[in-house]
Amino acid sequence: MNYYSKEANLKYCSASQLKDFLKCEAMAVAKMNETWSEERSRALELGSFFDALLVGDEKWLEENKSVYAKKKGEMYADCAKAWDTMQRVKAQPLMMHYLDGEHQRMMVGEIEGLPFKIKMDSYKEGEFIADLKYMASLRAPNLFENLVKYWRYDIQATIYREIVRQNTGKDLPFYFVIATKETPAHLEVAEIDAYTMDECLEEIKRYIPRIKAIKEGTIAPERCEEYNCAYCTQTRILDKPISYEKLGMRRKDDVTSETD
Repeated sequence: MNYYSKEANLKYCSASQLKDFLKCEAMAVAKMNETWSEERSRALELGSFFDALLVGDEKWLEENKSVYAKKKGEMYADCAKAWDTMQRVKAQPLMMHYLDGEHQRMMVGEIEGLPFKIKMDSYKEGEFIADLKYMASLRAPNLFENLVKYWRYDIQATIYREIVRQNTGKDLPFYFVIATKETPAHLEVAEIDAYTMDECLEEIKRYIPRIKAIKEGTIAPERCEEYNCAYCTQTRILDKPISYEKLGMRRKDDVTSETD
């Protein structure tokens, strides 16, 4: 299976696709159908570079030189920082223990009748699942919210654990192996507990019927109309003036159509 193909995204849901649906159903469907795509952020590029350095993926490094090297061959400053941080990670036995599993192991399964696919950063059969995160900070943008909950990494962990359980019969512990882009970089290994994942699985199951119906085409996706939604912002058609008091607020009641 080509994990990132349109066919795979139409047939299977994933942790990232599910999170897209929770943000904006219309955006999720447009991405799934490849009628719209987000610009690949520098953060994602750095994450891929960091992962390639970790596993020694020479093919990726050769094919993506523009990500990390200037025309004269000098490394970009943010990539040089990533390289230095990776050397620190490799000097941490605990981090390397959890990154020493099978890299990019794929599995498929089903939750509440909806097919799911997963691709794990590090999978050690019968022992653990681990995911590498190269992120800006250990602090969530909302200082009063837990980092994992803010970014909904609990959804990723829960889906991975459930699909592995379906394939192997074992509930494995899940670990986040984290390095930050700060100076100096913070390094951590964090375990997400089974109780949290059990609760999250019940939450996910509540979302599934609607997502399944949208993917099957039996109900139409809704637009979120939030200002931070690039899809709704890009496809919105103005049909009337609004009160100045609504500027910067949720726009759903003011939208009637989209461009595609």
